[in-house]
Amino acid sequence: MHASILKYFVAVARSGSIRKASEELHVASSAVSRQIKKLEDELGIALFERLSHGLKLTVAGENVLRHARGTLENFELLRSDLGALQGKKTGRVQMSCLDSLAIQFLPDMVNAFHRIHPGVSFHIHTAGHGNISSLVAEGDVDMGLTFDLARPDDTEMLFRVPMPLMAFVGRGHPLARQREVSLAECAQYDLLLQLDTQPIRSLIEIELSVFERTGRPFVLSNSQMMLKPFMISGQGVAFFTPIGFLAEIKAGDLVAIPLSGSRLQNLHVGILVQRRRQRTHAAEAVIEFVGAELQKFSDQIMEAIRT
Repeated sequence: MHASILKYFVAVARSGSIRKASEELHVASSAVSRQIKKLEDELGIALFERLSHGLKLTVAGENVLRHARGTLENFELLRSDLGALQGKKTGRVQMSCLDSLAIQFLPDMVNAFHRIHPGVSFHIHTAGHGNISSLVAEGDVDMGLTFDLARPDDTEMLFRVPMPLMAFVGRGHPLARQREVSLAECAQYDLLLQLDTQPIRSLIEIELSVFERTGRPFVLSNSQMMLKPFMISGQGVAFFTPIGFLAEIKAGDLVAIPLSGSRLQNLHVGILVQRRRQRTHAAEAVIEFVGAELQKFSDQIMEAIRT
């Protein structure tokens, strides 16, 4: 019912780049560029400032973005209501989540939900906590799965479960037999640090600085999967929640050690939503389903850590 031009425009506004928007939409950059120019020509006003580092919305562009988002959101609500008339959950649910949740939890959850409601499709984007919070607050996603940390005022956290940050080492590492460990003790060994995990990494570095230690970074990467082999082989200490390592913990390949004297051991993960957003029937069903599955997953993790 609505021209693809609106989706193209919202994607470009969100990413600030024709190229990034084209990658997200899986269409050629030239097609996105043509649609944006067509929209500006039809409205008779520039919607973006062309800067050396990307595109920035003009005041007119901000007004068009509000209209485009509202139109697309209302269309999803319409599809949802039409599906409900047929006794079905239909439509697309957009989610943003921590990278670690995409390893096992979300694939299992999506498969289970799809068996019950095959008319619902998913658009899932992985990001760090700060980006997830922004996407939820700006209405670009229906929900975010992230840490219960600082977040915009117009958002709220649902279905919150414990998910502490812990020190991870291979079973042959010198720290593997300890019941708990301090950050100062961890800093005596090579560290395996994940990039782009703000504010978690900053909190680790702040706590280490109290002990006048910074550790010896051995490998830094933005990929948890890249760091995993180094962790298993005992080549360093990494700091993660157990979310993405349940199989390795159960197999005994990785040891998750509680961090003593750290605020990070009290972290929680939950579902972040916009307070005033009217959600589709499908989105509401997914939130309820994810909440229940998140609690089960948390229980499995805690049991694996205790054993």
